[in-house]
Amino acid sequence: MKKRKALLITAIILIFLLGALMLDSSCRIVTTEYTVSSETLPESFEGFTVLQLSDIHGRRFGKDNGRLLKIVEKAKPDIIAITGDLADKETEMGVIDSLLEALTGIADVYYVSGNHEWGFGRIEELKELFDKHGVTYLANDYTLLERSGESIVLAGVEDPNAYFDMPRPDDVVERIDSEQGDCYRILLGHRNYWAEKYPRLSVDLIFCGHAHGGLVRIPGVGGLFGTGFDLFPENVDGAKECGRYTVIVSRGIGNSVPVPRLFNNPEVIVARLEKE
Repeated sequence: MKKRKALLITAIILIFLLGALMLDSSCRIVTTEYTVSSETLPESFEGFTVLQLSDIHGRRFGKDNGRLLKIVEKAKPDIIAITGDLADKETEMGVIDSLLEALTGIADVYYVSGNHEWGFGRIEELKELFDKHGVTYLANDYTLLERSGESIVLAGVEDPNAYFDMPRPDDVVERIDSEQGDCYRILLGHRNYWAEKYPRLSVDLIFCGHAHGGLVRIPGVGGLFGTGFDLFPENVDGAKECGRYTVIVSRGIGNSVPVPRLFNNPEVIVARLEKE
């Protein structure tokens, strides 16, 4: 009888601990900071800060996303980059509306599409909100960011789930080559396949997401599942040098699958540029 009681108490404690761990993994936002060095960065952009949000999936962190916004404000970003899957089929657009209003009050916001916005037909709704709040949608396009008479390129590519005859990422970069010449270039793209699919792309820094950090993470090992439920996927988080460029893969802050995040806290990326 005593043995059964001890086993029951042990089971209850383990269930409680697992529940607490899952709650922490789902709700406690972590900030990951990177310093990215480059010889080609203009001197006036020394210390320029990019804050990346990815794979939000309409998620809320406290009333009016208050917990998330405190983290964004604290980072004092020069720009905010949203790298896809801002919304999916379950997302209440009122949540996105208030989030974008708050984010654009902190810094200029730039967006590239993800597979979910296209897959569930949310793009047109989002475009209306972008127009309302002044969010720049980089749809296979680029813009110049300027400081003290110098500039860098910020480009963005559509998710492959978009229209079939759109330009490829290397087409977008070739256009930058012809129109801007040699310059520092940041690329925003949702998918995390850049090191494999475009290893020689002539950009300096890529921000992406999509992989959700491997959904469930094993401490000391990394992600357990890819978004296609492949085991032990590569390039699901972190920063990696790839030829000319550095690629930063965000674990994202939301979820779109029935598998709960575990050892995989929602992640905000803060990257600061420095002259090498």
